[in-house]
Amino acid sequence: MFYNREYISVSDDNCRRLLSASIKKFINKKINKHNSIAVFCIGTDRATGDSLGPLVGTRLIKMGINNVMGTIEKPVHAVNIDDKIKQLYNSYDKPMVLAIDACLGIYNHIGSLSIWEGALSPGAGISKRLGEIGDISITGIVNKWSCNGIVQLQSTRLSIVMNMSEVIADSIFEALTDESFY
Repeated sequence: MFYNREYISVSDDNCRRLLSASIKKFINKKINKHNSIAVFCIGTDRATGDSLGPLVGTRLIKMGINNVMGTIEKPVHAVNIDDKIKQLYNSYDKPMVLAIDACLGIYNHIGSLSIWEGALSPGAGISKRLGEIGDISITGIVNKWSCNGIVQLQSTRLSIVMNMSEVIADSIFEALTDESFY
């Protein structure tokens, strides 16, 4: 399914504010259908580019956000994602899921974040078909797409991933702790 995506460059001085505002906007559209908000961070630390989700999850937990699945210590990845999705829905009553993942894209979008209302398809960039997840999705475009996505994820610059993870986590934290918009 095609979703309208918003793109935000992490090099934009206002990227945290812009991403937080987008998160709040999408939460406000859907919050009345849900009883809680859970953050589902997908990826593994075995490939630099794919560590975006776990880095976001780890940072959010350190910031005091507890409704997070997927960290560096306990990642959500291709092998366990189906079990983690079941665990998520068993742990939270009608959760609104904010899904985070790294992705590959066109060269001009490297260093950009995309956010949309709807699910993401983890593993698509490396030709894996995994279960879709998310009511609101955020992806970080960490490298360019190629026929060999695994190599692209493994050769991604750590600085790009670290910067993106900080922007995403800070923006989620701001959105989830801003009581004025609920």
